[in-house]
Amino acid sequence: MADQGKPTDQTPNHPSRYKCDIVVALDVGTSYSGYAYSDKKEIKREDINLNEWSGNFTHDKKAKCPTVVMLNEDKSFNSFGYKAEDFYAKMVKDKTHLKYYRFRDFKMKLYHEKNVTETFEIQDERKCISLPAIDIFKHAIKALKGHFEEAAKDRGVVFKPEEVLYVLTVPAIWSESAKEFMKKAAIKAGIAECQILLALEPEAAALYCKTLPDRMQTYSFEPGTKYMVLDMGGGTVDIVVHKIMENDTLAEVYKASAGDWGGTIVDAQFKEFVVGLLKNNYCFEQLWDLAPLDALDFERDFEAKKRQISSNMRGSIRLQLPPRLKQFANTEVLDQHTRTLTFAHMYVQNEQFKSFFMVAKNKIIGILKNILVEIGTINFIILVGGFSGSKLLTDEIKSNPAFSAIKFISPKDPGTVVLQGAVLFGHSPCAVSARICRYSYGIRVLKPFGSKIHPQSKLVRIDGDEVCKDVFHALVYKDELVKYDEERTFKGVSRHRSNERKFHSIEVVLYQTKNVVKGQLAFVTDEGFKPIGRIVCRPPVNGWPDTVDYTTSIYFGQTNIRLETCDTANRVQIKVSFELD
Repeated sequence: MADQGKPTDQTPNHPSRYKCDIVVALDVGTSYSGYAYSDKKEIKREDINLNEWSGNFTHDKKAKCPTVVMLNEDKSFNSFGYKAEDFYAKMVKDKTHLKYYRFRDFKMKLYHEKNVTETFEIQDERKCISLPAIDIFKHAIKALKGHFEEAAKDRGVVFKPEEVLYVLTVPAIWSESAKEFMKKAAIKAGIAECQILLALEPEAAALYCKTLPDRMQTYSFEPGTKYMVLDMGGGTVDIVVHKIMENDTLAEVYKASAGDWGGTIVDAQFKEFVVGLLKNNYCFEQLWDLAPLDALDFERDFEAKKRQISSNMRGSIRLQLPPRLKQFANTEVLDQHTRTLTFAHMYVQNEQFKSFFMVAKNKIIGILKNILVEIGTINFIILVGGFSGSKLLTDEIKSNPAFSAIKFISPKDPGTVVLQGAVLFGHSPCAVSARICRYSYGIRVLKPFGSKIHPQSKLVRIDGDEVCKDVFHALVYKDELVKYDEERTFKGVSRHRSNERKFHSIEVVLYQTKNVVKGQLAFVTDEGFKPIGRIVCRPPVNGWPDTVDYTTSIYFGQTNIRLETCDTANRVQIKVSFELD
């Protein structure tokens, strides 16, 4: 099967129309990654299979694995997850680890990068090399896909590779360019575009809770119910508000909001504390270089304590202290902190430990209050994501007086709820029937020049006509509620009379902004307007006719922007894609 899994001209160009036997959800998380899957028969029984890892660890094998990518000296792929951690530790023991490159916490780079492109680069952990981020994500996706294929084979699951739908989970707050980037990375990982569907993480969690209520506390998901999903992950905190419609689908009633207040912000606060305690800014880097297994155990011990601590806990928190870490503190420090640092342990006072959560807690509570002021009453709040496994954090949120009248739902295994919900979403991608646009989107057009309304600087003459250039033509406005299958269209004309232009693609730039008012004249060159990508129409095999009249339909109510283009006269489909700038 040389062309296995590759789309043809007859292949549906969108996964919601794709006929699949198995849905596989892939989650490349900030700190941890995993997958889940289910075929058509299993989903009817509400059966969803979770990843199962093998390795040198003691916790649940169906939990997620660390998001770690290891590359060889020649920058080729070596390993991922637990295998990457074990390999790195072995190389350190053999004193050959400096020949390899390790990448961790790279997902947050997409959140912080304002203009994500396919050439955007990230550094390895030791800051020795920079590589295209899309290749690192490709390795992670390919590793998860490969592990699923092996696991399915071991279970005796028979399927055709081209009949698998892969659902990639992404934060709801991500930009369109970041979402498109993720899709491109999956394509590079060997998944055909028509087999890729993106799922917004808090939406997937909501779908899980609504569809499988017997696996959690039972609350009403009747039509008219309005609720919030608070998805607290390792890197970001994602928030959406839904209302259940009469047709039992979900509709967004408040645009997705989020921030980088996930579990890693607590880790950063703890590391700052240890650095200050030891008076050594490089103690963690030195520990990872000299004793990575000790560093890993220290991180895991802190992660466990981070989840266990609660509001009513008293006394100090005891952590296993790596001997080498203690070596990085001078004698004066050790003499000053005899109650904090012992031969084998580090004791952190209860209030000090709780302070590591203060930044995240205050940010999350603050945004929840602001949202509730805007939307009014809701029936309940669903707490999901790995960070919601922290009892202290959830206790602090639930006990805040501003939320005293609101019920909270905490599903079992909150760290896998998004994955399992993404599988459900893959089997029913229309389950979220309407979404609110976070930006205004549109294209650049020419308009007949009017001296009373258009600035002279925008005047150009084309074929003897005076026209105004750079006019923003809005297709959808910020905060507008758009249905799943609702299309916004624009028509264009492109001329290809010369042989040279017969095979030139037709390209239209898509812009986004928050600064446009409906009905007011605006230009794409104004402050706050940003090109996010190009709508690219590919020529047919024999090239374009002399004149191409085309109609492009854009769907803004789905998890990411979807395009369809056809010949205006005969409605014949034209190959179209969305390319990052």
